[in-house]
Amino acid sequence: MKKRWERLKQFYYLYTSGLSRKEIEQLLGKDAREAFAYLKNKTDLQGVRRKRRGVRVIRFGRKVFVTFLMQLKPARRLVYGIGVVLFLVGLFSGQHSPLILSFLVMNFLLALELVDKLTTRDELEIARDIQLSLQPETIPEYGMLSIATFYKPAKLVGGDFFDLAEAGQDWLIGIIGDVSGKGISAALYAAYIQSMFQSLSTTSLSPSDLLQSLNGLISKRLKDGHFITAAIVMFNFTERSVTVARAGHNWPLYYSAEANTISELKPKGLSIGMVENEQFANCMEEQKIDLKSGDFLLLYSDGITEAVGPDRRMFDISGLKTALCESVHEPCETIIGRINARLFEFVKSDELQDDATMVAIKIK
Repeated sequence: MKKRWERLKQFYYLYTSGLSRKEIEQLLGKDAREAFAYLKNKTDLQGVRRKRRGVRVIRFGRKVFVTFLMQLKPARRLVYGIGVVLFLVGLFSGQHSPLILSFLVMNFLLALELVDKLTTRDELEIARDIQLSLQPETIPEYGMLSIATFYKPAKLVGGDFFDLAEAGQDWLIGIIGDVSGKGISAALYAAYIQSMFQSLSTTSLSPSDLLQSLNGLISKRLKDGHFITAAIVMFNFTERSVTVARAGHNWPLYYSAEANTISELKPKGLSIGMVENEQFANCMEEQKIDLKSGDFLLLYSDGITEAVGPDRRMFDISGLKTALCESVHEPCETIIGRINARLFEFVKSDELQDDATMVAIKIK
C-alpha cells in the first residue's frame, strides 16, 4: 500500500510539474479568449443577430461548433464524430465499453493534434532563431556612439525588427520597424525588409531615399491590409550629426544634454505599403540634429507605448518619458533596464500584448 501511494505521489508531481496559478489563469483567460476569437472570426454569423436572444445564443453556439469541426482534417472529423456517437451510445445505454472506446478515440485525436502543434512549434523555434540571427548579435562601440537594444516578441516570432549598418568609415545607419500584425507572416515580412535594408545601406542614400526605395521594393509584395512602419537614423561622425526620417513609425525621443529637455522628433512620412512611391516621396521629410556629448536618442515600437495595464490605461509616451527622465544620465543599458522596470511594473505582468523593441543611442 505504501509503495502504491508513493507511485501515486510521483505521478502527481510529474503530471503537475511546471504548473502554476499564473498558467491556469492564462489558460482560462487569455488562451480561451484567443481560441474563441479565432473561431468567431472564422464563423459566418450572418442572420444570427436578427433572432431572439435565446435562439441567437443557440444558433451562435451551433455555428461556432461547426466552425471548430471544419478546422479538423476530414479523416479526423470522421473519427471525432465516431467518438461522439460512442459517447452518446454509452451515456444512454448505460454500457461502459462505448464510453471507454469514446475516451480512447478522443485521446487518440488529442495526441494527433498535439503532435501537429509540437511540430509547428519546433518550426517556429527555427524561425525565431533565424529572425534573431538577422539582428546584430553584439552591439560594438561605433565611434562617438554607445548603443543598447531590447527586443521581445509577443509570440515566438514577431513583426518588429531593428538593424545597424556601417555605411563607410564615418557613417552609421540604424533602422527600427514594425510590420502590421503578429506571428509568422509578420516575421517573414520583417526578415525581408531587413535584408533589403542591409543591401541598400551600402549605397549612398539618405534616410528618406532609403525609405522610398524600401517602399518601392516591398509595397507590391505586401498582401492587402498589411503595412510596415519604420524609422531610419543616419549618423555622420565627421559632422557629429544625425538625420532622421520616418515612415509612419513612433516618434523617436531625443534628449538634449545642453538644454536638458526631451522632445519628440516628428518628420512627416507615410507607412510603407500604403501608397505608390510618388505620393510616398512627396510626404517624406527629414530632420537633422547637431549632436553634443551626453545627447541621447531612443527608437522604439508601439509595443512599448501601447502596453496596457490592468486598468486598461496605456503606458503611453508619457510613461516612456518619465522612465527616461529618471535614467537619461546613465549608460544605455541602464536606461533600457529602467524603462523595462517601469513598463512591466505598469502592466503587472511579464508578458506584453504586442512585440516590443527599443534601440537606445547615447553620444559620447
